[in-house]
Amino acid sequence: MKVLSESLLIRDGFFCGRCFRTEAYRAVWFIEEDELKIYSNSGSLECVFTGHEIDQVEEVPSANESIIRMPERVTETDTPVRRAA
Repeated sequence: MKVLSESLLIRDGFFCGRCFRTEAYRAVWFIEEDELKIYSNSGSLECVFTGHEIDQVEEVPSANESIIRMPERVTETDTPVRRAA
């Protein structure tokens, strides 16, 4: 998936994260919360990854690009996942 644009998020003059756009999604990384939130272009929140989950990502090289394997998500019977709007 190709990143079409990247921007810095500034709030009250302070750096607070980054925003990345692709054809189908927008990803927002919030530095203070240490979360990456993925939104569809329609604006709905698709998923939230914590910094710890991102640190567990495995990159597997392929012929043309890297395939990123994200850790398995916590189920309802496990510890609840933090979600923010």
